[in-house]
Amino acid sequence: MRERAFGAWVLAWALLCAGPAFAAETKMPPGLTGGWSGMRGFLYELGVGIQVRYVTELAYNARGGKGHALRQAGQLNVGLGLDLEKLAGVKGGTFQFTFTHRNGNNLNADMELGNLQLVQEVYGRGNVGRLTQLWYDQLFWDERVHLKVGRVTMGEDSADFPCDFQNLSFCGAQPGNIVGNYWFNWPVSQWGTRLRVDLKKVAYVQLAAYEVNPRNLEEAFYLGRFNGATGVMLPLELGWNPKFHGDLLEGLYKVGVWYDTSNAPDVLLPDVERQGRYGVYFVARQQLSHVLGSENEAQGLNLFVRLTYADRDTSAQDGQYTAGLGYTGLPGRPDDDVGFALGATHSNGRYITAQRQKQAQAPGTLIPRTEYVGELYYSLHAAPWLVLRPNLQYIRPGGNDEARDILVLGLKGALTL
Repeated sequence: MRERAFGAWVLAWALLCAGPAFAAETKMPPGLTGGWSGMRGFLYELGVGIQVRYVTELAYNARGGKGHALRQAGQLNVGLGLDLEKLAGVKGGTFQFTFTHRNGNNLNADMELGNLQLVQEVYGRGNVGRLTQLWYDQLFWDERVHLKVGRVTMGEDSADFPCDFQNLSFCGAQPGNIVGNYWFNWPVSQWGTRLRVDLKKVAYVQLAAYEVNPRNLEEAFYLGRFNGATGVMLPLELGWNPKFHGDLLEGLYKVGVWYDTSNAPDVLLPDVERQGRYGVYFVARQQLSHVLGSENEAQGLNLFVRLTYADRDTSAQDGQYTAGLGYTGLPGRPDDDVGFALGATHSNGRYITAQRQKQAQAPGTLIPRTEYVGELYYSLHAAPWLVLRPNLQYIRPGGNDEARDILVLGLKGALTL
């Protein structure tokens, strides 16, 4: 159980651009630089996981915007994970450190596409290095109680979801996509803690508390901010992880609510300050089919559905709804997969009214609307350490109601060193 948990941490890097399968393995993930003359595997057996990974995303707007352009955005991750039970005999203890550095350019802004969601999800929060994770996790009570504390990202535990797609609509914890002014996803960290209790083998309940501090968005490297907090974010999540059809079809279902104790201005009445911000979310992932005797145990069809609603008093976008299908294991390519998703980001009607009022005083003010997006990708596992994922995105932009529909040709790649 402990080895599986630690292996899942190490493989999280390798799964960053992997297919939609749910199960994690415990073997040491491969890298371009190999086994370092046996040192990499030796450290892993001691309880030390080291991973260096670079993700790049290319995007070209074949339609939409003020012109055509190709832009690249990327992220370097350097991680260190320690299994303290192996290293020091601390039963159930795990430590994680992660440094990230983002770079590149944003096609959305450069070509004035007028959309709400990034077409390069890896872009954002500044081209700077950040301390993204610095936390300790402890298991208690026969490994049924998990307590984590330190510098964490909200989306790694609450409403978490992988980034298989390149459009931000389908990537990461969904609340951070629509209320990113106070729900900070990767790579921005904050002081936080999470208590998770496994009720049975297939169910859990967890409560987390995160510092809400706008200073965490400052574009600089720092170990932590100790002043400037405006409140506390409190997400509560219930999860169910069933297996159907003889344990061959695995699912994961989550429902959660959050409440931020910070005060915030009303989106329609800026002179009115609202006490607290809140929302609800639902995440479902289910494997629908399994191919017996296949080389890849995860081969089959997968489905996901995500729904998020935020309060209309303080949120410019008050909802996001996405659904998608993925198939892993293609003829002659057992590790490749293909994915397709549709989504909508709903602009709050009260915020639209406020923008129309501003437009009367300031011509040129943009009027938002609901944004619709579809994405299709093919994931080529070119080598154990290299994933290439060409994609096609079609978007009706929601940041500007006069903007033309957008067609983006993209390429997402991940290289493990």
